Amino acid sequence: MSRIVLPTRESLPESLRERWDRTASRGPVLNIQRVFFANPGIRLDALGVWKASGLEPRARELVILRAAFKKQSKYEWHQHFRIARGEGLSDHDIRAVANWEESEAFSAAERALLGYVDALADSPRPADAVFATFAESRSPSEVVGVTFLITLYFQLAQMMSALDLETEEEFVGWS
Repeated sequence: MSRIVLPTRESLPESLRERWDRTASRGPVLNIQRVFFANPGIRLDALGVWKASGLEPRARELVILRAAFKKQSKYEWHQHFRIARGEGLSDHDIRAVANWEESEAFSAAERALLGYVDALADSPRPADAVFATFAESRSPSEVVGVTFLITLYFQLAQMMSALDLETEEEFVGWS
């Protein structure tokens, strides 16, 4: 159970109900969205960060899934399992993220991204060799965009854990 009461449309002030309705027009209002309705001054622009990362959808979802796995964020893993499937990733590829170093499911470029996620999870400053492999053939804009994407999902994982945010359905599991 969440450590805070998550808002419902009915519990919101009238001034926020239109925003809720816009959110609901795109599908069910997820618990992570409800968290941000608890403090509407904080705006999460995940779609903007996705675009700014410069990553194709497959690579973006691999990065987010690896961030979720490294931080053991059930909520993030659960949501992005579904999103990754929608972007064409197979269940095999999604599950292989957990042990990507032993898997043959990923290209060299994807392996560089996954290694960079791991390095950022383990240290605020990744080793020069890991950074160089990741940054090779990426523009400074892409390096900043991907780094921000990874660290945003680390931050979200921390928040979800601190608040005991639950998945809307039964957790898909790690394996």
